Amino acid sequence: MSVKSSCHSETLDALKKWDLKVLQGAKGYRFSIDSLLLASLAHPPHRGRVLDLGTGCGILGLILARRYPGIAVTGIEIQPQLAERARKNIALNGLENRMEILEGSYSHIEGLLPEASYQYVITNPPYRKMGTGRLNPLEEKAVARHEMYGGLDALLRAVHYALVPKGKLGIIFTATRTVDLLHLCRLHSVEPKRIRLIHPYPGHEAQSIFLEGVKGGKEGEVRVEPPLFIYSSPGAYTPEVAEMLGEEEKQAEARVEAEDEK
Repeated sequence: MSVKSSCHSETLDALKKWDLKVLQGAKGYRFSIDSLLLASLAHPPHRGRVLDLGTGCGILGLILARRYPGIAVTGIEIQPQLAERARKNIALNGLENRMEILEGSYSHIEGLLPEASYQYVITNPPYRKMGTGRLNPLEEKAVARHEMYGGLDALLRAVHYALVPKGKLGIIFTATRTVDLLHLCRLHSVEPKRIRLIHPYPGHEAQSIFLEGVKGGKEGEVRVEPPLFIYSSPGAYTPEVAEMLGEEEKQAEARVEAEDEK
């Protein structure tokens, strides 16, 4: 199925908790709550270099750069229009001295970065295999959701290439492919160390999994943290998520509606 380019109109959204302003496409790719949760759950070092694979509009790198003033962030994005938007967001928030965007695919990471040069890799990658689910007609959304330019195996190979020994990966992925994620992490010598399942509501099945792994880490027991519940009722975040995001209930209600439209 062919996809068409999104229109060029943009919105400007404020994330008060992190003192950020973020340009997003009005109808194309827009970051989801997964990105905001991942930025809160990840534990990068307070100093060093962080790599954001599939940066989109740059949201993960922007939040981490605000949270950790001692880090430098590199984002990789395959879609030119999103790479340019991420650069705009970096400038908009005055982070040019600590963030950069490289245009390209993590499937060909050797041509973009030197090996073993990052202490932490963070990513919220496409989670649907090609041939499964409906391919969104808008290109930005299709590439963000389906593995059009490299699957999970290519992603984990890129993670291993980029990380220094004992460097860490922080990832959110669909819970339905947990077995794939765990298998490929170990296959590429990124040993899972922290896992947390993310549920939309108490009593509902998990929709996502957060995993943190260590390159070259010893095989052994993984820490399975208590489940994270996003909503206590429609339009209301649980106290834990509300504290993570720093958003008021009206904003939560709008985000619930946006998530339901996906």
